[in-house]
Amino acid sequence: MTGILGRPARAWIADHGLPLHITWLPRIRENVRAFKAAFADLYPKGAIRYAVKAAAHPALLAAIRAEGAGADVTSPFEARCALEAGMAPATLDLNGNCKEDGLVREALAGDMLFVADSVEDLHLAEAAARSLGVRPRLILRLSGYDLGKVTGDAIFTAGRWSKFGIPVDETPAVLENLAAWPSLRILGFHTHIGSQITSPAPYLAVLGTLLELGAVLRDRVGACPILNLGGGFPVNYLDAHAWDELRRRTAAQDGFAWNLGTGGLDRGPDGALDPASWHGEAFHSPWPKAEMLRAVLGGETTVDGRSVPVLKALEALGSPELVIEPGRSIAEDAGITLCRVAHVRRAAGAHNLVTVEMGVTSHADAMLEGLPNRWDVLDGPADPEPFETFVAGNLCFSGDLLARYKVPLHRRPVRGDTLVIHDTGAYTSHLMASNANAYPRPSRLLADEDGSCTVMFARDGYHDLFN
Repeated sequence: MTGILGRPARAWIADHGLPLHITWLPRIRENVRAFKAAFADLYPKGAIRYAVKAAAHPALLAAIRAEGAGADVTSPFEARCALEAGMAPATLDLNGNCKEDGLVREALAGDMLFVADSVEDLHLAEAAARSLGVRPRLILRLSGYDLGKVTGDAIFTAGRWSKFGIPVDETPAVLENLAAWPSLRILGFHTHIGSQITSPAPYLAVLGTLLELGAVLRDRVGACPILNLGGGFPVNYLDAHAWDELRRRTAAQDGFAWNLGTGGLDRGPDGALDPASWHGEAFHSPWPKAEMLRAVLGGETTVDGRSVPVLKALEALGSPELVIEPGRSIAEDAGITLCRVAHVRRAAGAHNLVTVEMGVTSHADAMLEGLPNRWDVLDGPADPEPFETFVAGNLCFSGDLLARYKVPLHRRPVRGDTLVIHDTGAYTSHLMASNANAYPRPSRLLADEDGSCTVMFARDGYHDLFN
């Protein structure tokens, strides 16, 4: 690997330095189109609201708007970014559990769809609507489902212990009390299970609940025109073989996981780790990205105790608009990250350890869930055997590990080599970005197939940190 996105790698580095994050805009478009195609083939009344938290910039959102998608926004600047990208306010969903007064008023005045995260949100929206003299559109976000361990605890947002949503067992009482909010038009329901949901089963379970409550809402107000299934569509960080191998070698405790970590594995009755027992965030799914939407639309859900094909169940409710909020699955595999090798050494007496000139504050996925991203050495001939190594960052704390599972490189790197990390387009570059140890935050670029390049964030200088 010597070139990156049609340009010599050294040219990118000379212009923007290292570390460096690059997002490939054609892949963003391709991923949006795949979700659109799934809806077109199976349920034309579908709509996409890109989750801006995954990666934000007006140029990126303008490309997504051009593909016919709106946005899921949670903050004043996310909303401004979407509007500056040319998205119509009616195609924006205001989400989140902590909405600021000014943004609430802007959303209601502009006819954004207000996703009520709590009864308190309903009171907030009612007061704002009365003062503005408007009747805004709302849907109710629900949580409190018993879904088991469907993903990592930090990214599971629909369970009983969640800061998001109205508990499903309290929702009937809310529907009985709609007269308390006469200024609001309640149009349906929303659930976001969480991130990296690798099986259709949780989607089908919550969809059944949304359909049941949709029928209650229809009987009370005449219609339920919107159901929002959220995001969480998975990305494959590993192929099926590598995913099996990661679990097998972690279970074997052969030093494949840092500090003999067990990942998401449980111990069986004999005390041994079971490779089949993984819980938490999974790194492979048979239904990646838009294929998960196809599996859900083609599946069966349980409504009022009966198993019903999803499409028939939607039709029975009056064919509501089915909204999804993909974020990671649109942006993640569009991004790569480059970083420079500092040292190649040994750890714990027996294991390779590469240290790079970048910390986990510039690779948030490693900090949150320890994702086993694919890594490459930028160039050079291959060694007879892959070089398996852990990767550590340059920050002064022990948790600064960018690869907690050994990654295979095609050759042993040396000081000054450039490593490439794949699938870093969502969250990783910005979610935990900081100036820890007074390091500058790296540049973030958006590259297009015509050779154009937008600087989404320019590398910090000294006075950016100490002004």
